Amino acid sequence: MTLIHLSSVQRITIRFKLRASLFGLALLVVLAGAVPASVEASTLDDAIVSLAGNVSDYLKEKGRNEVMLGNFDGPGSATAGRAIRAALKEQLSVKETKVVPLGASWTVRGSFVFQKDQSDAIVLIKADLFDKTGKELSGFREKVKVQEVRSIEDISRLLGLTVDLDKEQDAVAEVTKTSDQASPRDLADQLISKQSTVTNKLAVSVSDPTFAFRDDRKTAISPSASSKFRVEVLVRREGSPRFEPIAIEDAGGFPFASLQANDTYKLRVHNDADHAVGVKLSVDGINSFCLCLDPVTKEIGSWYVPAKSVGVVSGWYVSPTLLKEFVVTAKGESLGLPDAADIGTVTAQFFHAWGEGEQPPAVELLATNRGQLRTGIGRDITRQARSHRSFFGKTLLSSVSIRYSNPDDLPLQ
Repeated sequence: MTLIHLSSVQRITIRFKLRASLFGLALLVVLAGAVPASVEASTLDDAIVSLAGNVSDYLKEKGRNEVMLGNFDGPGSATAGRAIRAALKEQLSVKETKVVPLGASWTVRGSFVFQKDQSDAIVLIKADLFDKTGKELSGFREKVKVQEVRSIEDISRLLGLTVDLDKEQDAVAEVTKTSDQASPRDLADQLISKQSTVTNKLAVSVSDPTFAFRDDRKTAISPSASSKFRVEVLVRREGSPRFEPIAIEDAGGFPFASLQANDTYKLRVHNDADHAVGVKLSVDGINSFCLCLDPVTKEIGSWYVPAKSVGVVSGWYVSPTLLKEFVVTAKGESLGLPDAADIGTVTAQFFHAWGEGEQPPAVELLATNRGQLRTGIGRDITRQARSHRSFFGKTLLSSVSIRYSNPDDLPLQ
């Protein structure tokens, strides 16, 4: 097995809850903000930056520079709300607004919803400001268009969706084959029609999450029974010399792996497709290349898995010859990692990958943009390494998320 960086074929998010496969057409790149003024951005990150700026500006106008942050509620589970809250907290600090646990006169609480309107799908994020009596002082809104490729990647991880879109991707590829024979308007209409099918699937995956077991032991899972991508979690309990696949539980449509403090784990990724894929792996919202010493590889942040093969991600990537184990910890210190936005989840996202001199997939020609248990750093893993020059796409094909902590966030069956 060869693991390097990641491409754009299918994204699997392993949070220990199952995520969906998502697909984007990169037709409209619009991110609008409202209250008190409208703005445009290109990614979900930009939406959070805009929210933080509006909140901070309002506080400064009122002669205040500190605030408390409450919960951000939304569909499916609380992990997405924690991710938004953590990102907003970080951006408020950039704006020199203090976020305090107690004592501030005003509190920001929020919510987010997934909405579908005809062919458009959006995530609407709300942040409302309240005083000590609970009176609402002001409200701020940001809309994120799902059609934009980067937004699809961000939103699939944020909402923890589970959906298989391989057939939809094939349909889009067919449209591109005849693009030179169609007018720009006809081509746009065809692509918008395909996007409508995608957003329908996304809406269903939010309201009725599902995933598929792919073996009798219930250790391998996929977004669907026909998916070309499978994920397993291999765990080594404290004191044990071996890694063993752990059974995945169905928690209200979300996959859950019962990892414990001091467990060491790795992820086994199966690529049954007839093409190579890149896998972008995030652990607790942190990319697995966050410790990488090479800035270019760190920016790509992806693992390469050849066609019809199996890859194992054993830990945080540092260099071609050094990884650091994934170990579950209940410790509260920073662990030498960036702040974790999404505690207790692992997300694997799959994308197309191709080698130097190979033709990119047709669908990639459309993509123009790009408090509890958590995972810390374990022992060093040294290994033999070989390099391979690869290119990674930006169109998300599939996403699987598995949750390993915070079962209180999961809906009851």
